[in-house]
Amino acid sequence: MARKFGKKNKIKVNPLDYNTGIIGESGIGKTTLAKEVCEKLVGEDGYIILNIGKEDGIDAIPNASYEDVPDWTTFDEITKDIIKNRTTDYADLKVLVYDTFDELIKITEPEVIRLHNKANPEKRVNTIKAAFGGFQAGEDKVIELILEKMWKLKKVGISMFILGHTKKRTMTDVVTGLEYDMLTTNMTHKYFNAIKTKLHVLGVASINRSIEKKTVKQKIGPDKTVGTVVDESRIITFRDDN
Repeated sequence: MARKFGKKNKIKVNPLDYNTGIIGESGIGKTTLAKEVCEKLVGEDGYIILNIGKEDGIDAIPNASYEDVPDWTTFDEITKDIIKNRTTDYADLKVLVYDTFDELIKITEPEVIRLHNKANPEKRVNTIKAAFGGFQAGEDKVIELILEKMWKLKKVGISMFILGHTKKRTMTDVVTGLEYDMLTTNMTHKYFNAIKTKLHVLGVASINRSIEKKTVKQKIGPDKTVGTVVDESRIITFRDDN
């Protein structure tokens, strides 16, 4: 008698079949990269960039396929239409680019507050921290709503390409006492960890600079050592090298 359960996994060839994320500072080229990758792998009609909230990364990118998503109502309308008409109007669609995930969180929080107030008219709140009893229950609901949408889209064959912002944080080495800059996400750790654990591929876009130290003679006082940028390039670092 044949086994009822247990199957062999087959590695997918198309990178966009996997959950992909790129985070980086504003203006480094995340949206342009997403457009070029999508057009190369799935064609001009195979993707839509969701220009979410106050994000405006699409403005300087010619011929990009996109849709403005100013609020949750619009996001809900777009995703429902794609799911409903997947095999007709969106037969060629393969990927949604979420530009950016941090802005998606910002437009989802008011929806969670609205849902709380609808369910609890006698205990209305105006902050996400107080929604659904507090203790991060409001944030949990935000994550639940977003992931539910993404997985409904995945079930009908729409992959995710998530973009997000980073910020610089100055750290001090405990051994040498020297300061250094570290890139970290612009989101709270709770939100970032919620999506990070769902991604197969996560890259951090940054600028790699070569700095040369030069001695500048001073008319008064000792010579001064300054750093000059002699070379720079944009790179993507992945969380492992496999």
